[in-house]
Amino acid sequence: MKGNGTKLAFIVAFLALTIFYLFPSFQYWLEMRKIDNMPETERVEYMRENEVRIENMREKILTLGLDLQGGMHVTLELATNQLIRELAGEYADDEFNEVLTDATQQARANNTDVINEFVLAFEERDQDARLSRYFRSDADNITRRSSNAEIQEWLQEQRDAAVNRAIEIVRNRVDRFGVTEPSIVRQGNNRLVVELPGVTDEERVRDLLRGTARLEFRLTADPDDLRHSLERIIAWFDPEDDEDDFDLEDEWEDFEQDQQDNPLLQVLLPQGQGVTFGSAAGPDTAEVNRLINQPEVQRLLPRDITLMWTANPQFDMEGRSYYSLIGVRRQVELTGDVVTEARPTFDQHTNRPEVSMTMNRQGARVWARVTGANIGRPIAIALDGVIYSYPVVQAQITGGRSSITGLAGSAEAEDLVNILMSGALPAPLDIVQERTVGPSLGEASIRAGFNSALFGLVIVVLFMMIYYRTGGAIADIALVLNIIFIMGILAAFNATLTLPGIAGIVLTIGMAVDANVLIFDRIREELRAGKSLIAAIDSGYANSMSAILDANITTFLTAVILFSFGVGPIKGFAITLMAGIAASLFSAIIITRVIVDWMTKEKKWNVNYG
Repeated sequence: MKGNGTKLAFIVAFLALTIFYLFPSFQYWLEMRKIDNMPETERVEYMRENEVRIENMREKILTLGLDLQGGMHVTLELATNQLIRELAGEYADDEFNEVLTDATQQARANNTDVINEFVLAFEERDQDARLSRYFRSDADNITRRSSNAEIQEWLQEQRDAAVNRAIEIVRNRVDRFGVTEPSIVRQGNNRLVVELPGVTDEERVRDLLRGTARLEFRLTADPDDLRHSLERIIAWFDPEDDEDDFDLEDEWEDFEQDQQDNPLLQVLLPQGQGVTFGSAAGPDTAEVNRLINQPEVQRLLPRDITLMWTANPQFDMEGRSYYSLIGVRRQVELTGDVVTEARPTFDQHTNRPEVSMTMNRQGARVWARVTGANIGRPIAIALDGVIYSYPVVQAQITGGRSSITGLAGSAEAEDLVNILMSGALPAPLDIVQERTVGPSLGEASIRAGFNSALFGLVIVVLFMMIYYRTGGAIADIALVLNIIFIMGILAAFNATLTLPGIAGIVLTIGMAVDANVLIFDRIREELRAGKSLIAAIDSGYANSMSAILDANITTFLTAVILFSFGVGPIKGFAITLMAGIAASLFSAIIITRVIVDWMTKEKKWNVNYG
């Protein structure tokens, strides 16, 4: 290999790097197979102990795009109206809420900005009306004297900051969820487009993306007050009886008859025991909400009490799962802002999953005070408006430790930890568009892409061997190495292989032999001119180099433009095209030359170019 030592060193180094970058993909695949075969408890513990190692491994693998491994494409919209309402806080009145509701409906109908519609609606009602009476911000110099234009600009700034904050929070949640190569980009004023390859549990992802992570610790209602309110509300829905005529104990025997006449009892199983207002089957909870949220019914509840559903079913009856409606205080004693650490654990006695939480100093002081003053009473732990548990306080809790129980499984515990540690969203996110690519469709795409690449490879290999004989076989060896190099380049740069990317590889397979075709035809011409084989090979490689470089550089620049300005599939195609051009130049110019020199100069073989 005299004279080709440097080239050979480059080939070995390039091949070694390719194997180095592709090995983690193979290793990660074996690791995932091992984890999938573990029992649930063992899997959770193993994932926690090896979280850093698995994450490091995941960062180095060649990942598949949404169109290949399946997953979800979700468009989220920040609830700007809710953000405006929260910014107003205690200054919001009935007129404010009415105008905001109308502006929201108008914005949806006309596909316009809620903030602009909100300001316009206020000024249409009264040109002299000042929005500054609803908003205050010392940090941003929003005072009573601020003009409507300043308020409008401030609201838009707050909305932009909220969207950016939402992007970071969603990214943290998705990263903790374990999705590889997620895509999270902003769209317009208040939308996020999220692509999650490899996701199979769609409902779990929806809850993960939409949850605002508003964790609350609330005291529960007085059982006697809650029971009397329940009796009055049931009586209110029965127009034939007086308000105080219904008694849970006296009329339980006639419950079936009362149920037929009372719309609330048709969907709610009254209990009035402890802090439980009643229970309803999952499909009936929406109707119960509609009935009890009527203003007349709300006035029958104690002023400081509200009702919240449990997050999970509390019991099954007649094949239906029932959720309980719990009476809690409107005042929030603590929020999730005081939680500094959360992790999934298992109860030592029941072995059921739970979330263990640690609070900061301020939270620990308040928690000790609240638990010390409410020994023997339940305290509700709610997240995003639903109650996960309401344990009875047995003793004062010091040290700022608490736990959320009543979870459906380990996956829910992991998701709760994910949401709590990622932070609370500034406003709710609504899913306005969703598209799911099933794993079977992804597998079909991989199979179709693999078959097309294999078919193209076989056709090119046969053509080169038939037309260029020995030279064609050498080009085929370089072509196979070229494909391996492409995969290594993609893995090295943490690129994602997509269906358009496979199309780029198929295109590269055809383009990869172009350089060899130019070289081999040039060698033929030199041989016909009477030169020796070695002289013809030297002239063929030297004289065809400018044409090869011109063609590949212009194509590479085109791919760079596609990558710079394209999005989604176009960018995926551009990445593989650029990797393919670089690998094909290396294979066609260096690898084939080393092989040809070895055969002609070292072994003195006669290489036939057809």
